[in-house]
Amino acid sequence: MWTAKISFDGSKALIGSRTLKHKVNIFAFPLSYFYQKNWIIVNITGILLGEEKNKQTFIKDLKKSPRLINLEFNKDFFIATIKEPAYAKTLYNKNIIHLSPALIDENGQETINTASFNKKQLSKAITTLEKSFETKIHYIQEKKIKNISIIKQNPELTDKQKQAINLAIKHHYYDYPRKIDIKQLAKLSKLSFSTFHAHLRKAEQKLLPYLFTQ
Repeated sequence: MWTAKISFDGSKALIGSRTLKHKVNIFAFPLSYFYQKNWIIVNITGILLGEEKNKQTFIKDLKKSPRLINLEFNKDFFIATIKEPAYAKTLYNKNIIHLSPALIDENGQETINTASFNKKQLSKAITTLEKSFETKIHYIQEKKIKNISIIKQNPELTDKQKQAINLAIKHHYYDYPRKIDIKQLAKLSKLSFSTFHAHLRKAEQKLLPYLFTQ
């Protein structure tokens, strides 16, 4: 199977523009979709991370969009139905497999992991993104998939764990190469190294099985 990891500037997209505006991070996974006139109707699920006041203003803002059809939250876990433009059919079709939740960060940057048995179909999806957004291709390669990660349930994070994982994402701890280390994150959190490290590791243990793929 052909796989690709792609990042693109979604700061003008439906969700990315609002994660940027309200400084929140979202992990989102498409559940199903269908075509309707000039739109693709997509059911998505995911997790919203950030400061509580920022999450509330994000939700309020998103609800104003005519492209939002349905939205339901249970704490930070959500299920929604949104409209995507017809040009995204190369991303939402029978040939494309979404391997893990997309990360849409507080800078409006979106990172996705996709796959296809047909390299040409995967290349079409990449071309669509490149035509519409500033795009970075981390890789496109042929390999066997070990697993597909989806959000099966709402990982029960404590407030401190949410703050720790959100801080790590915000300061690009999970980038390669890393732009910050745990000691620096602990200092920013105003917690001791051991306390912050424990919060972050416990959050990762709960989230990583759902958010990353091989």
